[in-house]
Amino acid sequence: MESAASGRTAAGLFVRREVYSLSPEGPEIEALRRGVAEMQRRSLVEPRDPTGWVYQASIHGAPGSENPRHGWNSCQHSNFFFLSWHRMYLYHFERILRSASGDPSFALPYWNYSAAGNSAIPAAFRAPGTPPNPLYVEERGQGVNQGFLLPPSAVTFASAFRLTNFSARPGTRVSFGGGVLRQPGQGDGRAGELERQPHDVIHGMIGGQRGWMSYVDTAARDPIFFLHHANIDRLWKRWLDQGGGRGYPLKDEDVWWRSSFEFFDENGSPAKLTGADITDTVLQLGYRYDDDPSALTASRLAGSTSAGAHGPELIATVYGTSSAPIELGATPVSVRVEMPSADVAELGMIASFVESPIVLSLEDISFERNPGVTYEVYLNLPEGTPPDHQSHYYVGNIGFFVERRPGHLHGPGAVDQAFDVTGNVRSLAERGEWKDAPPKVTFIMRGLIPPGGAENLSGAAMEMSLPGVVLVTIGRVVITTE
Repeated sequence: MESAASGRTAAGLFVRREVYSLSPEGPEIEALRRGVAEMQRRSLVEPRDPTGWVYQASIHGAPGSENPRHGWNSCQHSNFFFLSWHRMYLYHFERILRSASGDPSFALPYWNYSAAGNSAIPAAFRAPGTPPNPLYVEERGQGVNQGFLLPPSAVTFASAFRLTNFSARPGTRVSFGGGVLRQPGQGDGRAGELERQPHDVIHGMIGGQRGWMSYVDTAARDPIFFLHHANIDRLWKRWLDQGGGRGYPLKDEDVWWRSSFEFFDENGSPAKLTGADITDTVLQLGYRYDDDPSALTASRLAGSTSAGAHGPELIATVYGTSSAPIELGATPVSVRVEMPSADVAELGMIASFVESPIVLSLEDISFERNPGVTYEVYLNLPEGTPPDHQSHYYVGNIGFFVERRPGHLHGPGAVDQAFDVTGNVRSLAERGEWKDAPPKVTFIMRGLIPPGGAENLSGAAMEMSLPGVVLVTIGRVVITTE
């Protein structure tokens, strides 16, 4: 079987551009509409056509009631294949879309929701239109198609960009790209920080409680999925551009480099790629982003990959846990992570003088369905101090995209999320705010923001956010060192 990487067009390099830089009625968006409409038509004419819209969306995930076909339900989440698999998926989807659009120069746009003024879903995706707009779907969160804005904390990627390790060593929880697996798996292992935020958070905010984007099985049926993932792919490149030891998985993690995944090209023919085939989007895949640095060379592959083994498996030292399950709704909730005052002081010393990450873990997060909101997490936020995601109290956001529940693609059970809070503890200690009392963790719900209006804390989950209504339960909060 021929590698899809050999199918690079002779027309030259394709440039993926930010969607807000394109006119909603310009040639690029019109080509996008034509391509999506043609793929949707193919699904109606022949559901088994692998270049059809539903078939392509089902490669990512398909509802359990549908009869699975070859290649369906293949997405990789919560492990270190997440970024590579989705890059391969978008690459093949883009080729199909380009052919379906009839524009040989077409490149998939990306949605940079982190840029000022870009936090509403692009205008081209919001209106039903006459004739029907193929980029519009009703299955989105409340307010999304009315141009409601994503809250500022939902679009930040600062926590991910601070990390320098692509994958997590055995026994550790925090990494940029995800936990190491011995073989590909769906939802197995631990999510990387970029997958957690902004990826998971954006999915839930756009999908709301019932929309397609909130669930793995339906997410890729919404056209905005592909612009969202193009941005995640772009952020992977921008993370690498920072240097400082950032790179791809270690050479001894050869399973990432050699594992192959199967997709379909624009002719409907099977095509495979491996991790080793996709580390340079310019030389191997023939595309770049409009904000890529001008000098991109093949030396990045050799220069940014660390050599050597992981070393011994690490065992986390537990410093403290919360005493009871935490129920989250619309009202802010604070809990103490119980530990002796001597351990509080020791953590302050570790953050300041020892190279040992301090990790705050939320264990056994459970919910009946995606709540359609996000929760900001703060450490030692003082009473009466307004929550601010740019403050030194802010830890990160909780997303609810890859859930585990009976009958779901990714299996039963609850999920965990972990945050590196070393910098938070260090800043608090330097300011004299890390004292003898057990650390306090605060959860603040955030929803979509009406255009021109004040922030609506209940947002897309308005009908569920009455006092006393529980949207999410967290089994316990744990602070450890690794």
